[in-house]
Amino acid sequence: MREADFFQNCLNLEYKGMETVKKAVDTKDYETAKKEFASYIRRTLEPERFFAVPYEEPENAYLRSKETVEEACERIVSNHVMVSVGIPCDFGENGEIDWCANPTYNGYEEWTWQLNRHPEWKMLAHEYRRTGDERFARRTAEMFESWYHRAIYPEDVSGEDTECWRTIECGIRMGANWPYTLFTFYNTDAFTDQVLTDWYISVWEHGERLCKNCTDGNWLIMEMNGLAHIGILYPQLAQSEEWLEMAFSRLEAEIERQFYPDGFQYELSTIYHEVAVNNYQRLLEMAKAFDVPVPEGILEKLKNAALINVKLMMPDGRIPNINDGEWFSSKLLLKRKSRIFPDVPEFEWVLSDGTAGREPEYQSLALEFSGLMIMRNGWGKDAVWAMMDGAPFGRGHQHEDKLSVLIYAGGKVLLTEGGNYAYDDSEMRKYVLSTRAHNTVMADGHGQNRRRDYHWEEGDILKKSDLLWNIGDNFDYAESSYQEGYGPEVDKSIRNNRRIYFVKKTPKGILPFFIVIDRLSADKEHLYEILWHVNSGNPQISHNGIEFDEIKICMSGRNLDVEVVCAQEKPVWQGFVALGQRQGDYIPVNCVIAGTKADNTRIVTVLAPHEAGNPGVAEVEAGTDPADDTVTVVLADGSRLCFTEKEMMQNR
Repeated sequence: MREADFFQNCLNLEYKGMETVKKAVDTKDYETAKKEFASYIRRTLEPERFFAVPYEEPENAYLRSKETVEEACERIVSNHVMVSVGIPCDFGENGEIDWCANPTYNGYEEWTWQLNRHPEWKMLAHEYRRTGDERFARRTAEMFESWYHRAIYPEDVSGEDTECWRTIECGIRMGANWPYTLFTFYNTDAFTDQVLTDWYISVWEHGERLCKNCTDGNWLIMEMNGLAHIGILYPQLAQSEEWLEMAFSRLEAEIERQFYPDGFQYELSTIYHEVAVNNYQRLLEMAKAFDVPVPEGILEKLKNAALINVKLMMPDGRIPNINDGEWFSSKLLLKRKSRIFPDVPEFEWVLSDGTAGREPEYQSLALEFSGLMIMRNGWGKDAVWAMMDGAPFGRGHQHEDKLSVLIYAGGKVLLTEGGNYAYDDSEMRKYVLSTRAHNTVMADGHGQNRRRDYHWEEGDILKKSDLLWNIGDNFDYAESSYQEGYGPEVDKSIRNNRRIYFVKKTPKGILPFFIVIDRLSADKEHLYEILWHVNSGNPQISHNGIEFDEIKICMSGRNLDVEVVCAQEKPVWQGFVALGQRQGDYIPVNCVIAGTKADNTRIVTVLAPHEAGNPGVAEVEAGTDPADDTVTVVLADGSRLCFTEKEMMQNR
């Protein structure tokens, strides 16, 4: 954009304090206008308001492994090496960054996109506030001018297009990284009149892009957070009030559209739930700091969403990695949320390690809309916890994992899953998305395939899942079914009904355990394979089960063929767990595969955590006919626990 166009068309020259800028613009003296505008910005920005909001570290992997912030700042200033998605790129002695670069071996697009979120600018600004090192201001100004002149505003193209101007990056820049940078450096020598003018021109371009080319889903929340930040922090722009009104209107609608009544965001991912909640929080805190009122309908819905961090919490204080998710620390997440919800007793309880506030009144619970059943026998660190996934497919970032189960006991996640991996086209990425990486059933070597025919309908947010459950003193029970198709042809003739029973009251020395019952039905014979990913070592297969160091798996089924696979790449990937979203960041894990050929059958699995070297469960006896109802668990001392499903469902 020409500076003349900016001064004539993009500024509200009637805004209080802009009189000298208007006078220069009226006479088309744009050099003077630039000088007066920069002077006005330096006089009127209110950093004390802005920095009333606590610092939030930038997102994404912009540091090398084990690198400190101090080392990273020195790297960027002295060596001109930039890191995105954990992968470095050396831009040479002159430090001129190619903002469309991609140094990855396989063209991983996230490298370029995340580089253009500019987390380094915010990091340098924060270190400048701590150290006063002027090199940080100069390098940031250089990077901004480089980006401004090389990453050209794309005019009216789709929000998902371009390397540098996707609207998700625009929202993140405006709603997180750029504001902190401006309010830190605006009064330094490095941020000259020209830099400040270019900055405001670019912010106006961001406003236009976010207004005209916004998308949907979690992107829309990030986009509107960015647009609202422009409206609050850049009131001199001619469209700022219009943009702020638009952003608030859409955010108020989206919190109704994107969050189930039980609190979970409709992508059913622990990462993107937090992305959505955190973007609302950023805006609420900034609006409060600058005395800007926000729509009343947002707060209560947001508190319900924040409570998900308590409802899902495992005994070690983390929440589970669901879909494209992460094993987040609930305490860390709630520390931030307690700033806008200071009087929620459950938050206080988590944050104080149980010394303040109030322990949740429930233990096990069902999220009946988002379809998750959480089973626990207490809130202590030695509790046993499990989750069954009876969820709908989710609006985005989905894995093919309906009916999957996770278990935490003995201080660790014992029954795990493939996790979340880099968004590339690698075999590991394909694996973590697939049924093969989860604790559920494969059919004829194929996984679930809800993705092919999936379509989100506007009213789905108010639909309950098919989850059935009961919670009692002796047993917890959950049930769900899958009949949405296996394999590339989406064979819907196969149905898997899964019930899980949590046996909470056990003989002395026996940890609470789980009975999983799969009823598989079809109109012809299929190869059914049940998968269990076990985070424990030394698997020993015998006629009565598979024993690991900390859990025993006993199974009853028709002619079951059982094996344990670990770190297998051929003929298919099997037995891996991703440690994070960096490429190459995954490790082996033991995977039990139990196969049988049948049309209609019942398979019973007992998942029994135990103390090292002291398995309490020896084997399980159960009928294979789908109409069978009884389960007998034989303990190591020879005693027998006899159950019927009807009694466990009714908690008798």
